[in-house]
Amino acid sequence: MFLKPLLRRNPDFVNSVLQLHTAGELEANTYVLDLQKIRENAAIISAKAKKLGLHVYGMTKQVGYNPHLHQAVVESGIESFVAVDWMGARQIHMQGFKLGHVGHLVQAPRGVALELVSMQPEVFSVFSLKKAQELNEAAKQIGVQQSILLRVYGEQPLFYPGHEGGFFLGEVIEAAREIMKLTYLRIVGVTSFPCLLFDSKAQDIQPTVHFDAVLEAACLLQGQLGIKIEQINVPGTNSADMLELIAKRGGTHVEPGHGLTGTTPLGTVKDTAETPAILYLSEISHLHEGRGHVFGGGLYVDPVRGSYPLRAVVGEQLVERSVELIPTGGIDYYGYVNGEVNEGDVVLFGFRPQVFFTRGQVAAIDGADRGAASVLGYFDAQGNVVSRGKLFR
Repeated sequence: MFLKPLLRRNPDFVNSVLQLHTAGELEANTYVLDLQKIRENAAIISAKAKKLGLHVYGMTKQVGYNPHLHQAVVESGIESFVAVDWMGARQIHMQGFKLGHVGHLVQAPRGVALELVSMQPEVFSVFSLKKAQELNEAAKQIGVQQSILLRVYGEQPLFYPGHEGGFFLGEVIEAAREIMKLTYLRIVGVTSFPCLLFDSKAQDIQPTVHFDAVLEAACLLQGQLGIKIEQINVPGTNSADMLELIAKRGGTHVEPGHGLTGTTPLGTVKDTAETPAILYLSEISHLHEGRGHVFGGGLYVDPVRGSYPLRAVVGEQLVERSVELIPTGGIDYYGYVNGEVNEGDVVLFGFRPQVFFTRGQVAAIDGADRGAASVLGYFDAQGNVVSRGKLFR
């Protein structure tokens, strides 16, 4: 579903990956990033957000918190990042980049709040009074006042499984009153997730009930408690094409992730402002009973568009083939490529990834647009440098 836009809109990148793989500089189980296109994508998002008065936090867990991508995004005008969990926050901080938002989807475990507050994030989301108290104690030990967002939801929330939690609208005022007694915290806004989603019927991105919930919560907190709302943070399928809608509805902060790599769901039905800038590289390991086995490790396909047939292009001639993944519950040592293939054939995928969830590697390349691409470095799925011996550049 994401393969055709990649091949059509960024052929220089695809050809560069083929050349680098042939030269032995890129190996199987590697997500490859096109840094120049990522710079352009980030610049498009940054410029439009600035024009509309929106603030941008870059979300990078889907590319494994890659430091080269972080640098490219900063160079394009997006200065700080959101960490989906405390491990991601550590990576961003250790790489020397600014933390904008932590606690976005995953709260800090006991004993980690002090470390996170010491990183000086702009805001921290809290889901409960207990977590607010833990955060307040950490801020007290350091002697700072930590700005926080309340995560909220309404009567019929649209949580993904495992994403549940936050303050119910009917209880948010009572909770906020209690949090306001915690002198080392300052409520500056509200958030929820997902605030926008792709609607298959409309073939477009639509606001969800969570967007409505944050707007209602902001009105309640400001109207009844006099809290100055500085952030109405509305993550979920954020990209340049959605920024005008977000601004018109009253959002103030956005968190583009797949927008940076041009892999938002909208890109499957139209050409988005951002260009596809990531692919998954593998190769045929061996044949068994005539069936090609492709190296896995990173074959987790984000199901944001539901279940759909996976395809890849194989060999130097980029012949399109259907691919089968192993059943749920298995380990993706391999996938299966149908049709005529040969051992050693390169295999290129164009799906929407969540690299941090995989055993995939990440390589950043630059210069694809100039026909002189080079590999800047190899990293694991958490953003750590991978040593590749003689092949490492």
